[in-house]
Amino acid sequence: MTQEQLAEKAGLNVRTVRRLENGGLWQPRSRSVLLLAQALELDGAERELLAGEAGEPAVTTIVPRQLPAGLATLIGREDELAALTGDHHAGPAPVVAIDGMAGTGKTALAVHAGHRLAPGFPDGQLFVDLRGHAPGRRPVEPGEALARMARALGVPDADVPEHLDDRAALYRSVLAGRRVLIVLDDALDEHQIHPLLPGGPGCRVIVTGRRRLSGLGDARGLPLDVLSPAAAVALFTGVAGWDRVAGVPRDDLHEVVARCGWLPLAVRVAADRLRARPTWSVRHLLDRLAGDRLAELAAGRHDVAAALDASYDRLPSDLRRAYRLLGSHTGAEFGPSTAADLLGTGASQAERMLEHLLDAHLLREAAPGRYRFHDLVRDHASRTG
Repeated sequence: MTQEQLAEKAGLNVRTVRRLENGGLWQPRSRSVLLLAQALELDGAERELLAGEAGEPAVTTIVPRQLPAGLATLIGREDELAALTGDHHAGPAPVVAIDGMAGTGKTALAVHAGHRLAPGFPDGQLFVDLRGHAPGRRPVEPGEALARMARALGVPDADVPEHLDDRAALYRSVLAGRRVLIVLDDALDEHQIHPLLPGGPGCRVIVTGRRRLSGLGDARGLPLDVLSPAAAVALFTGVAGWDRVAGVPRDDLHEVVARCGWLPLAVRVAADRLRARPTWSVRHLLDRLAGDRLAELAAGRHDVAAALDASYDRLPSDLRRAYRLLGSHTGAEFGPSTAADLLGTGASQAERMLEHLLDAHLLREAAPGRYRFHDLVRDHASRTG
């Protein structure tokens, strides 16, 4: 390998490589040594030798294992899990973007898939919460995320560049030749994600977000909808416990999950509440859900209304107004002309706003040009209005 080839592979200046080889660089930066070790694909002993020759402490390869604990079982997501855990050797830096409304279980699916995939990525697993919809907190800037991942991969704080582009280049260089799984959770938009993508093959990226992330090049989209009625009943039963649903008519269980809109978060909260209240029956829970459902679907840090608030808060003011008006005044289904009348706009502008709400998963498309709200989203929009 020529000095020019080595410099390109390591992401270093040719002059730096030349001075290192000739001994003309008395105090090389540890970042340079780390990048050379990565580019040369050195093992532990060889890395120590290189560090010693360069007058640096031993270059330690850090293998991050950052995936949070996942669910033991994932109910009703078998097809999506199979799509995520398929052939991870195909294509350069494959990216899968999971999108769906608040509460569909995107993070749970990504983490569960990550644990299954982990043995195929021996150089580590990175997990970054990008806080795209974290209540009361700003989204993570790409530069901040890059700095955190660089440190997790062994780059010292002092060697993390200041400029975003330089951080992204360093990140790609460190990942070159390594097999790392990267989970980017709760992305706000494509601009937040682009700098965080590896530059070549060997790595895999799973992104989750509430918006359809359509601008990520060859990324494969994986939309996540509500559960099937049967899967929702299975989830409710598993969380509440068999003893709490023993003898309950099947129709009552189906009615409970229907009032939860088959939304995993809502189903799980309802089951948690039943399990935590020994005096409650399923019928009593049904009666409570017949009133203000959103008020009932909150338990600890799990709160359906708060999750929808976070989606609403990220909308620009004109879309917040459209969301409130449409949720409060439209029927089960409606089209652009109805929306235009309500919003006081032309049909084309109304249709664009409907498409934005659709992309944010605050609206559903029943058929081309026909829209409707998820029941819980409609409740939220009406209450917000």
